[in-house]
Amino acid sequence: MSEVKAYVAEGKIGRVLVARLLPGQDVVEGIMELIKARNFHSGSITAIGSLRSAKVVWAGSMEFGDNPMDVAVFHEMAGPVELGGANGVFGIGEDGEIVLHVHGMIMDKDGVMRCGNLLPGSAPVLATVELTIQEFEGLEMQPTLDPKWKHKFLHPVETAG
Repeated sequence: MSEVKAYVAEGKIGRVLVARLLPGQDVVEGIMELIKARNFHSGSITAIGSLRSAKVVWAGSMEFGDNPMDVAVFHEMAGPVELGGANGVFGIGEDGEIVLHVHGMIMDKDGVMRCGNLLPGSAPVLATVELTIQEFEGLEMQPTLDPKWKHKFLHPVETAG
């Protein structure tokens, strides 16, 4: 049996927050505000709903170079669009700011689907977005610089408790 190449930490689910974001609220910004308001430190999110528009970004190359955004593909989708699903994880950076990595699966009114990192400020709610935020206990998602990719990724690290 071969060794799994991964960063691994074991913990459990703590508090669970369920919310409905109202029309006009940006999805990513709303999630971050809920995380702050409830003082969550690390966890995961899920969401579904309808949006007025959305912008996603994904890697456009196998090599990032010095700046991952140099090879990123940005795709803006005019509404109405469906948020078929969003999943992500979050942690707190050294500066105390929330680091949220969330991917959205977005379908436009013609049935064209895109998936990628959902950008803050690009995804206002049309009718509703229902979401869950699950807190991690016994582990933290820590933003850590990956020397190969020259980019910070969230790594799970076990904590006391």
